[in-house]
Amino acid sequence: MFPYPRDCNPRCPMRCSAAMSTHYTQMVWATTNRVGCAVQTCYNMVVWGALWRQTTYLVCNYSPNGNWIGEPPYRVGIPCSACPPSYGGSCSKNQCFPAITSNYMYWFK
Repeated sequence: MFPYPRDCNPRCPMRCSAAMSTHYTQMVWATTNRVGCAVQTCYNMVVWGALWRQTTYLVCNYSPNGNWIGEPPYRVGIPCSACPPSYGGSCSKNQCFPAITSNYMYWFK
């Protein structure tokens, strides 16, 4: 149901504008670096006007948010050439990566 990366062309951002594409584009959004998800099994849940007897409900939050209409999720070019200054120029596996100055992971507060 979800598109594969080949279905979302960064040179044509409107190609990824379908409702089911938004989760993919948010996950690959260049500036998003935190994701938190939760899963819950629900019984007798109304979904789109129909009663679902048992379903699995998945919710994810992303930060910083992205997924702006008409904007590509990332830029084509030299990896890490446009990293935010706050990242200190760090690059890991061809992706911008915030410099870590200690073993404490501040985003897991």
